[in-house]
Amino acid sequence: MSDQTLAAQAPLQISRWRCWWDRNRDTVDAYLFLAPFLVVYSVFVIYPVIQAVYMSLYKWDLLAMDMREFIGLKNYFRMVWGSGITWDLKHLLVWRLVGLATIPLSWWAALRGSMRRANARWLSIAAMVLFAGILGIHPGESGGRWYDAVFWSSFGNTVQFVLLSTPLIVVVGLAMALALNGSGRSLGLYRTAFFASYVFSVSVLTLIWGYLLQPQRGILAAFLANFGVDPIPWLTDPKLAMPAIVITTLWWTVGFNMVLFLAGLQDIDPTLYEAAEIDGAGRFMQFRHITLPGLQRTTLMVVVLQIIASFQIFGQVYIMTRGGPGGSTRVLIQHIYESGFRDFRLGYASAMSLFLFAIMFVVSFFQFRLSPQEE
Repeated sequence: MSDQTLAAQAPLQISRWRCWWDRNRDTVDAYLFLAPFLVVYSVFVIYPVIQAVYMSLYKWDLLAMDMREFIGLKNYFRMVWGSGITWDLKHLLVWRLVGLATIPLSWWAALRGSMRRANARWLSIAAMVLFAGILGIHPGESGGRWYDAVFWSSFGNTVQFVLLSTPLIVVVGLAMALALNGSGRSLGLYRTAFFASYVFSVSVLTLIWGYLLQPQRGILAAFLANFGVDPIPWLTDPKLAMPAIVITTLWWTVGFNMVLFLAGLQDIDPTLYEAAEIDGAGRFMQFRHITLPGLQRTTLMVVVLQIIASFQIFGQVYIMTRGGPGGSTRVLIQHIYESGFRDFRLGYASAMSLFLFAIMFVVSFFQFRLSPQEE
């Protein structure tokens, strides 16, 4: 190629480069702006997840890091299966029927127009898989057993905590936000007071509530003694230990949800309430038709964050009850911790961690999928 041809093509290439730069300058600037975060996120989040997947395929001893044995999916098989496992239509029949009742309810809501048909379809598929299929699997009566029964009891306790704590913390946070929404020095003082518990560490939290719930010398026991009530073994009774931890978590975390709901309430146009009052709408009608629709995005975010946090409960359980009494409060994170750092089975602990991650991902996916979409 001659020098004249190269000289003629050079301005054309420069022109193409300038056109590409003009079209993609904002994109390049965005990636450069995100680069520091992406590097940190990849190092401290993406890489550990990939490492956990790799470790879950091995028999990996913490005390013998170099002596690991590839076992494929055996860690997962040991976690979720056992010997003599059967499927029975009558197993947990009442709970399964209650869950399957969501299918006709979802399609009824879809026919009314309050739910999209695609969302009703997703909800129906999830209900069929979970309630018609998975919940029917259990060890047979003739000598059947799980390979790791502690895993399933720990997972059940975790789900119980999620079901007890999430609605309570979300509803109380919303109620507090509604009560403290507005302007005024006193309201600011109350907001600070209610949010202050959230800044405590888990060790301080458990120290406060452990002393409060102590059945002999605790503050609550001394208060109830004035009314002739005998000391209540909050943390040593299998029926009361989990509710006590739920109440402790409520006191600790509700302030954060209150702040999120306050931010959502302040984004609602106040002229909507003025127009509703002119039309004669009462407080309940305003709450139903203005406040709740205006808080849809905030509520979804609060619920998703709360469910993820509840699935990861560990500190208050481990310090207050150590999983007792009788394993009634042992949660999945505690079982993962003990398997990895007490029993030195890092591969098995990694498999359980990925199982928990998958559960949180599926729950979050369906929440976002079933949430109303902006037109």
